[in-house]
Amino acid sequence: MTAEQNNRSDLFWRSPGSDIAILEMEVSEAISELYSLRVKIVSADPGLAFKDMLNKDAKIELMCGDDLTESRFFSGIITRFGQGRTRFGHHDPSSDKEYIYEVEIRPKLWLLTRRTKSRVYQKMSAEDITKEVLGEHGISNIWSLNGSPSIRDYCVQYQESDYQFICRLLEEEGICFVFDQENSQTLFCNKISGHPACKPRADAYYNEEPTPELAQGTKEAIMDFTYHQSIGTGRFNLQHYNYETSQLDLKVVKEDKNVPLFTNLEHYDHTRNYRDTGEGNTYAGFAKEASAANNRRGYGTATHRSFAAGHTVTIENHFNSAFNAKWLIVSCDIKMEQGHTTNRFSVMPCEVPFRPERKTPWPRVQGTQTATVTGPSGAKVYLDQLGRAKLQFHWDREGQKNDRSSMWVRVSNNYAGPNYGIQWIPRIGHEVIVSFIEGNPDLPLITGRVYNDANPPPLGPAEKWQNIIKTIKDNHIMFDDKDGAELLDIRAERDMNTVVIRNDTQDIGDNRTIKVGRNHNETIGKDMVITVEGNLTEKVKKDYSEDVTENYRISVGKKMETTVGTDRNVTVGKNETVVIQGKADREIKKTLTETVDKDISISGKKNYSLDIKDKANISVGKDINISGNKKGNIDIADKLTITVGSAKMVLKKNGNVEVNGKKIQVKGSSDIVIKGSKIGLN
Repeated sequence: MTAEQNNRSDLFWRSPGSDIAILEMEVSEAISELYSLRVKIVSADPGLAFKDMLNKDAKIELMCGDDLTESRFFSGIITRFGQGRTRFGHHDPSSDKEYIYEVEIRPKLWLLTRRTKSRVYQKMSAEDITKEVLGEHGISNIWSLNGSPSIRDYCVQYQESDYQFICRLLEEEGICFVFDQENSQTLFCNKISGHPACKPRADAYYNEEPTPELAQGTKEAIMDFTYHQSIGTGRFNLQHYNYETSQLDLKVVKEDKNVPLFTNLEHYDHTRNYRDTGEGNTYAGFAKEASAANNRRGYGTATHRSFAAGHTVTIENHFNSAFNAKWLIVSCDIKMEQGHTTNRFSVMPCEVPFRPERKTPWPRVQGTQTATVTGPSGAKVYLDQLGRAKLQFHWDREGQKNDRSSMWVRVSNNYAGPNYGIQWIPRIGHEVIVSFIEGNPDLPLITGRVYNDANPPPLGPAEKWQNIIKTIKDNHIMFDDKDGAELLDIRAERDMNTVVIRNDTQDIGDNRTIKVGRNHNETIGKDMVITVEGNLTEKVKKDYSEDVTENYRISVGKKMETTVGTDRNVTVGKNETVVIQGKADREIKKTLTETVDKDISISGKKNYSLDIKDKANISVGKDINISGNKKGNIDIADKLTITVGSAKMVLKKNGNVEVNGKKIQVKGSSDIVIKGSKIGLN
């Protein structure tokens, strides 16, 4: 190798700016990590402007391959720029003045670490969400996936940077990212075939013997390589609960019995949010593959200039033929000076795909939050078959407070069973208290309600002794605990239905008042007993009807009075029996008419008296019989006339008795006695 070859430059600054040379550069990169380029540059300009460097695209070319005839490019944006010292000290040479600057270059993806947001995504996969975020930053991206990540009903970025947000989603879905610095692209993949090969050289020669060519970098080789296996977890047990399929057991188990993994070592995770065992098996598979890859690592030192994290390389000429295979570079740290390049790297076998470690913290909501219940425009209440509501958090800048502001969120109630319990539906516009299951912002749960200035409480300070359950229509139950005025007030704004399957008992210590505005109907299946210790008064302003299908009894301990303002009609279908233990008095101001279709029988165990102040008429359609077991008396004050056909007998108060008839017979079985002062016979 000539002196000219030994001193020639192999590391070039391509942009931004011009007439800039590189003194040295350190590169640190790893799969699913933001690489860092720390570069010392020199320029004849003593005042390179920060505004011309910061946030500008940078590009560096490294010569590679045998005899340095090929190129590899590093690129990114300048995230830090610093003015350093001079290269000539306090001396003032007449020419060749140079000034040192320090530059840090990061991928454009690094900008995502500088934007923090809280935002809601719905009905999108981790891939969809990541693409949307990358698009907002203008980052070119390419995807190479086996299958598609599942759709997430609800996914929240919560007080975290865009970078943290997409990293935790990608880590959960087993997707890694690597960089194509030559084309300024970010590659996303979940399979070995998605990783590109190192460029420009995809093979690496193993050579432990140092040579001048290796030292100068004109020959590329691996100088040192060790391979390790470490004990790893071989059993992965995931458990989750999905309230929409609450009776299904979502437990899934994945095992890998291949050394260095051991199934007696278990990882149990119940924090994964998956809908069914299909998704669960996918996540458990990611965990198993991560363990298989992370516990098999190769480490080495090389002068190979094409090594890049996330790319594959094929090792050749190793004394252990098993190592002469394709490997995936997991990390790579490169140190470069003009004419000299070395790196330290780690690799994994390409037998299983790389799975990023789930190291990005999942945001946890500390305590509770409040939110506003939302729904379609014009609606007052919006819920689904599970009584769930939709809501919008106060921090949500992009929500429109409609039926798409969130997923359906369950509402906590004090009592919940299959088709029974307590259900209070939050109305649109109400402010609710929201908790989060295990602090996960993706799993909100409405656990309470609060008032605000737009939704004031129904009771104010003046009603400080009262407590109330009140609906918007003023159906309410109010409790008043004021001393001496304790009250339970129940109000139905319209109808009220009460159903008691068995017994209903009411015990009222004092008065009870029932006021019915219109009709009152009561139906009693069997008996009804009313006991009134004092008086009972019923007032009916119109008609009063009682319909008794069978017997009707009235028992009055003392007097009974019946007053009828006008007519009274009594109809008895069959017999009527009236038993009066004492006297019976009837006073009729006007006429008494009694009509009997058949017989009339009046029986008195002692005397019978009939006292008529004026006339009395007795008319018998057929026979009339008057019978007395002892004496019989007829006492007429003036005149008594008995007429039968043409026969007639008249008895006057002066003592005259006239008997007229066609034929008069007087018979006596014994004596006949006729007495008189005069007796005339014709």
